[in-house]
Amino acid sequence: MWIETIVMPREESATYRPASQRDRAAAHVAGRADSQHFRDSVLTYLKSNELMNAVKWVSEPGSVPMVTLHCTSGVLELLQREPRFEAGRSLSCSVY
Repeated sequence: MWIETIVMPREESATYRPASQRDRAAAHVAGRADSQHFRDSVLTYLKSNELMNAVKWVSEPGSVPMVTLHCTSGVLELLQREPRFEAGRSLSCSVY
């Protein structure tokens, strides 16, 4: 059974500091680069652990470091154990 899983980088707890003002276009480009790098690290993890057969679909990079997968529950469990990632099952919402 395929489940939708969301994977994000695990963040260390740090004190909040507001970002300085910067150009939105530059922030978007930097966000896309971070997203691509994070997606590559998730794919590298999946390939190195021979899990790609248990993954049906992987989202393309966006403007934030986050990956959505359609995978088996076993892949989700392994991603949750990996200290670099925060992973969880997405919630389904039925709209009538």
